Formats: sequence, structure tokens, C-alpha cells
Amino acid sequence: MLQIGKPLAMAIRQKRTQLKYSQEYMAFKLNQTQNAYCKVELGQTKVTLMKLIEICEIFEVDVNDFLKPVIAPQLKVA
Repeated sequence: MLQIGKPLAMAIRQKRTQLKYSQEYMAFKLNQTQNAYCKVELGQTKVTLMKLIEICEIFEVDVNDFLKPVIAPQLKVA
């Protein structure tokens, strides 16, 4: 079974900082508190598929393209 929680959280944070978006901005766009969004980036809150789609829409990236680098390293190990 793939364990992508922490790698996904790290990828979300990396993309957000690359785009120079604040956590406050992301939280506003996702209609949640900054604290709740922070927990997503720390891997303390699981990301649902719908939430991932929303995040990718904010980032203006395709979900599949966003997930490939997150999942690929685990597929090589398996």
C-alpha cells in the first residue's frame, strides 16, 4: 500500500512556496482557517481527493502531473 501522506504534504508546501503563496492565501481560497491549512502541510490532516483537486486548481496544475513525482519513488521501491 502506498503511503503518500507526508510526501504529498511536502509537495503541497513546496509548490505553495514556489508560487510565493502564503498559508493565509491558501486557507482563504480553500475556505478554511490558516491553522487547518497548516495541518495539511504538516501531514497532520489527511488530504481528501476533493481537497487535492481544489489545491491543484489553485496551483493551476493537473492533479495527475502533481501526483506523479509524489508516487513515483514509492513505485520503484515496491
